[in-house]
Amino acid sequence: MEPELRTILESLPEKTYRSKLEPHRELIRELRRKGRTYREVAHLFEERLGLYVAPSTLHSFVKVRAKHRKRTQFELPPIQLATAESPVLDRVSAFKAKPVVRTAKPARFVFRENEPLTLTSNGGEQ
Repeated sequence: MEPELRTILESLPEKTYRSKLEPHRELIRELRRKGRTYREVAHLFEERLGLYVAPSTLHSFVKVRAKHRKRTQFELPPIQLATAESPVLDRVSAFKAKPVVRTAKPARFVFRENEPLTLTSNGGEQ
């Protein structure tokens, strides 16, 4: 990095947290792991820390941070493409090579021009 840019970067003060809950992040996480509801956590914050926070605010705070963590938590392994000597491809090829046998369904109705449809009694022609 250029020296001018580095001095500008070093002269900037540390930015404070945007959320009043950020300093208490680990406490909230542990309380939730121990089964405390958001309402109980909010009551505890007001009673012990003198910090009023709505349960819905706590929920939003936890939810936003959980989304970020979940993205990296559930990574799928890379997909292995099938090769020409794969047994799966052999089975698929054998299945595709089988002839398709279709049986004709017997007619249920008889159509004659200028007459109404008639239902066949045994599934065949009348």
